[in-house]
Parts: sequence; C-alpha cells; structure tokens
Amino acid sequence: MMLEAKQISVELGQRTVVNQVSLRVATGQLLALIGPNGVGKTTLLAALAGLRRFRGEVRLQGRPLAAWSRRARARTLAYLPQGHIAHWPLTVRRLVELGRLPHLAPWHAPAAADQLAVEAAMQRTDVAELAERSFDTLSGGERARTMLARVLAVEAPLVLADEPVAALDPYHQLRVMELLRDYADSGAAVVVVLHDLTLAARFCDALLLLHQGSLLAQGPADAVLSSAHLAEAYRVAALHGEHEGQRYVLPWRRLAAREYHGA
Repeated sequence: MMLEAKQISVELGQRTVVNQVSLRVATGQLLALIGPNGVGKTTLLAALAGLRRFRGEVRLQGRPLAAWSRRARARTLAYLPQGHIAHWPLTVRRLVELGRLPHLAPWHAPAAADQLAVEAAMQRTDVAELAERSFDTLSGGERARTMLARVLAVEAPLVLADEPVAALDPYHQLRVMELLRDYADSGAAVVVVLHDLTLAARFCDALLLLHQGSLLAQGPADAVLSSAHLAEAYRVAALHGEHEGQRYVLPWRRLAAREYHGA
C-alpha cells in the first residue's frame, strides 16, 4: 500500500477540522478528496504530507510517516499546495528545477537525468515555451501549470495535489487531469483535492467525500455521488448520465432546505 491513514483527526485551536478519517491509496490509483468549502480537505491533505500536526497514523509505503527522513520523504512524496506562490522572481525553468533538489547531493549540480526530468515535466504541462519567463509575469493558469511541473519533476511515487485545476481553463483542466491519471497509471499513486465533481467522477478511481470534517462516503464515483450524498453534503441536485462509455455527474440546481434536510 502506497499510503495508508488511520483515524486522522486535526484540531485548529478548539475546533476539530478533520475527525477520524481513514483512507488507503495503492499504486496505480487516483483518489479525489471532495466536499464543500471548509470541510477539511486541504487540512487532511497537509496532514497526509506531514505538514500539519494530527492524531492518528499515516504510513507511507508501510512505514510510519515520522520514521522517514525529510530528504527521503521529499523524494517519495511530492506535495502541490494551493496558491501558486513563489517568493523570488525565478524563471519557470529554475522553479521547475527545484523539484529535483531531493535527488541532488549537497553542492552538486544537476545531472543529465535531472535535466531530462525537468524538460519532460515542462513539456507535459505545456510550459516549455515559458521556460525563460519570470514566474511573476505569468497568468494564474500558467503559474498553476508551472507549479505542477515542479511537482512532476520530482518523479515521486506519490503525489498529493491540492486543487490543481482551480485556476485553469477547460482545456488545461482536462489536460491536468489526464496527466494525473497517466501518472497514476504509470505506477504511482495520486491524491487530489477537487471541487469539480464531473472531473472527479470521470478520472478518479475512488472518491472520499467529507462533510463537516468527517467521512460521509468513500468508494467509486457512482456510490459516492449519489443523489442522497449530494443533497446532504452539497445541498444540490445533479444530473447523472453516461457519454462515450463514461459516467458523469453534473450539479444542476440548489436544493431548498426542506429538500436536503429530508435527504
């Protein structure tokens, strides 16, 4: 098992943001964390990455997360946060190259394999033509794709990505989801926070639906995105259908209080 989390709880101040959530992600799987704003998706992802204090247990490749050295963990687990912020006016190429730092010995220059990984990541995310541009001159979508390229350049067997399609146009939303799907299929595991239920249903093997910090449902899209679950968690009704052999779900209308309270 690539990643296993048991009974994860996170408190922020006096408030429990994530309450006893468990999950498992195997090699080859793409798992989506879904749920309304404020239910703990980002907090849970940060806990899985070891960036937030938590109660419970997280195991990476069968070993407790705390048993990993920072360097070894950085080679094995690549984390893409929200925000797409760089604190220095670096070029796109230099920013993507930072993804190779866990593989470099101190004071050693990148090797040929590192350069190949950087070039491949930029090509896959459609930022190769921006390589010499300064990051602070890019659009929001270009920044998002650059930060994803940095994560892919790590070549880690586990990727945790927080809303990687949030700032993207429809073409690049589909492109990024295809990339993450291909990355998982190539022998890695991916956990992604998504708000777009259609993308989650189409590309992900399993969904984990959070509601008020707790697990409401977990499993394949058809089971998780049921009318009852959508009413309880999102207060919406959706259209369900099939196109080109794939199931889809399309949020369609808000529900009145009497409708979702009775779900």
